[in-house]
Amino acid sequence: MKKISLFSLLSLSFLFANPAVMGGITYNFGSSSDSLANVGASVKVLSTAKENKPVVGAGVSYYPWAKSDKQFGLDVSAGYSFKNGAVMGGWDFLKQQPSVSLGYSKEIDTTNNKEEAVIQDARCKKAKK
Repeated sequence: MKKISLFSLLSLSFLFANPAVMGGITYNFGSSSDSLANVGASVKVLSTAKENKPVVGAGVSYYPWAKSDKQFGLDVSAGYSFKNGAVMGGWDFLKQQPSVSLGYSKEIDTTNNKEEAVIQDARCKKAKK
């Protein structure tokens, strides 16, 4: 039940703000004695692209130095955004460990610029006639 309500919260947050995508590094706090195995690359979708705001997100991670059965992660996190970046902490469901991530973020453009350009061109041509 908690997973469903958390998923609902994440999906609703995307309706109220412009979402962002983040790429960066992730570190999992686990029982592995090899700390390099806990370092990975992560891609997340964030609830907002606004600067200096709290954010929630979900993402996937790849841990190249981990054992072959533990190389992928799937997490839900919360954190804080800043100009073109975010820092987040959360829970990795596949690795069953807490994680932190830091990365570059960019707003997902939700407008269709091609349609707008065609409409504007049509208006300009009509006005010239």
